[in-house]
Amino acid sequence: MTLAKTAHHTLAQSLPVRIIRHLTEAAVAVIIASYAAIICMQVFYRYVLNDSLIWSEELVRYGMLWGVMLGAALASDRNAHIALEPLKALLSPRGYRVISWISGLLIVTFCAITAWFGWDYTSRLWNMTSPASQIPMYYVFLSIPVGCVLMSFFVIIHLISGSFANTSDPLEDIHA
Repeated sequence: MTLAKTAHHTLAQSLPVRIIRHLTEAAVAVIIASYAAIICMQVFYRYVLNDSLIWSEELVRYGMLWGVMLGAALASDRNAHIALEPLKALLSPRGYRVISWISGLLIVTFCAITAWFGWDYTSRLWNMTSPASQIPMYYVFLSIPVGCVLMSFFVIIHLISGSFANTSDPLEDIHA
């Protein structure tokens, strides 16, 4: 096994990639915990205090957008999106790798286009704030380009490292 191939296979587990992965996981955990707490507060206020929090639904909605975009990036990292697994039995390992590469490049292309338009949309909302909580809307919609960039990052890392095709034997990729 050559040094270059070893480097490719360890790229997905390198320290910078693990740091980005763990920061993304921590952000998703904080977001989910935050909107769970906000929903519990809203229920308490509504049914115990007979009052309502004006800003709670808005914050939960915005948190869910961030949670979905960052969660989609984590799903890309874990190869948990809709997969090409049914093709795995029909194709040779080499054919499956080719289809996986094409799929990965299409994902990156889609994410690049979505990130571009997400950034354009975010920049148009730069001076707008949300009605109830007065949060700048660029904080909310920045989730689209950030999530797409993270998704692309993880897909590219796994394409380069050879782990995107998710073959059953990692050594099979090296010798093929």
